Amino acid sequence: MTDQIGVNSLPELSLAEVLTHAGGPDPVPALLEPAGAVLVRDAGVAGAPALAALAGRLGLRAVDQTEPFAARRDLGDGVWSQPAWPATAPMCMHHELGWQREPPPYLLVSCLRAPATGGRTGVADGRAVLPLLPDALVRRAARHGWILVRRYAAGLIGMSWQEAFPDMDVAAVEAYAAGEGIDLSWGPDHLLTRRTRPALRRTGQDGVLAWSNLLAFCSEWTMDPAVRTYLITALGRAGLPFETSFGDGSPFTAADVEAVNAAYDRVSAHVTWRAGDVLVLDNIRAAHSSEPFTGSREMAVLHAAPAVPR
Repeated sequence: MTDQIGVNSLPELSLAEVLTHAGGPDPVPALLEPAGAVLVRDAGVAGAPALAALAGRLGLRAVDQTEPFAARRDLGDGVWSQPAWPATAPMCMHHELGWQREPPPYLLVSCLRAPATGGRTGVADGRAVLPLLPDALVRRAARHGWILVRRYAAGLIGMSWQEAFPDMDVAAVEAYAAGEGIDLSWGPDHLLTRRTRPALRRTGQDGVLAWSNLLAFCSEWTMDPAVRTYLITALGRAGLPFETSFGDGSPFTAADVEAVNAAYDRVSAHVTWRAGDVLVLDNIRAAHSSEPFTGSREMAVLHAAPAVPR
């Protein structure tokens, strides 16, 4: 076990050490101190059943994924594949399903097959990110929250609404949106969703505030500049698959994105994967990212909540 944990490092535990926490009624919050995440080396997880079983031993249950950012394959037992995303492209810091009113509290990520090169996962503690951000940015985000506009349409980058809301018809999507506080705008061949969410959330047993949002991740300024320019030139702003702003409608600028990403970079720890490893994350507190890779990397992901509600 790692004795000293800094901002740019994660605790690494054996499976036996992790399971010593499994006897209590709610073991995960203590397990994830002090960084909001822990890496279980050589956990022996080789597939979905083993990952689901580990979650169960930690007092967690799988929760559904609705409105994913990218398509995943259902591996069974509440476990999903890595998202459909180019191996050559990074995926920047984000909280899984962080646009939901109540995102999944925890995330278990397992490496079933390690990449040949690259493919590290970055982890950034939102508690450590918060004091590194410009005061004016934090004040505005804390006061107003953030807005996500997401568009689903044939020909746009991203998913169709049928992929984002599988097994739902229009009435079911509208019922889900009402429960989530999402405004919907339907067109003949498209759907626009709009919602406001808090930008700071209280985390852990002690309720410490953390930077916890997708303002940068879903910003138009995070897109490849050439792709963004093409979409706006060809289709106007309606061609952008997603946009973010502060909750008062003021823009979240390219400079804001740079400030947030710089803070993430300063506190990020990185996981170099080995087959069988499992990363356990507080999904509200800790953001995660993925680097480009070569080879046939295979990952499994379980979105989790306490089996016994708190």
